[in-house]
Amino acid sequence: MCVMPCLTVLFDGSCSLCRTSVARARRFDLQQRIEFLDLHDPQASARFPQVNREEAKKLMQAVDSNGRVYASVDAWARIGRFLPGWNLFAWILLVPGVHWLAARIYAWVARNRYRWNRSACADGTCGLHIPANSK
Repeated sequence: MCVMPCLTVLFDGSCSLCRTSVARARRFDLQQRIEFLDLHDPQASARFPQVNREEAKKLMQAVDSNGRVYASVDAWARIGRFLPGWNLFAWILLVPGVHWLAARIYAWVARNRYRWNRSACADGTCGLHIPANSK
């Protein structure tokens, strides 16, 4: 059992898909074992200097209580370990063939997440992440 959060998840708070995913995970985290922190929050860099900020903008990062960093599908597997009813999902993500496929799907979703939700960003921040030649 962790005294502080067992896991801190750094997510892109400028991404509506990311915010929605975090909101869903929070609903399951009844014991508050996971801290969700917008990577754009100044605290994120100060508290977690081991996290590559540019990589974190591309792929969600999770930092365990020992300071180990997990990204992408590995981060979701860690999240799943701490949420009731998500253990099986977490273990399935770690199965070698499933992990390989899930990592590719995650990378594709991560690269395209701003394209799908441009209209959901009323302040235009999502559009900043899409190259002008791809609109």
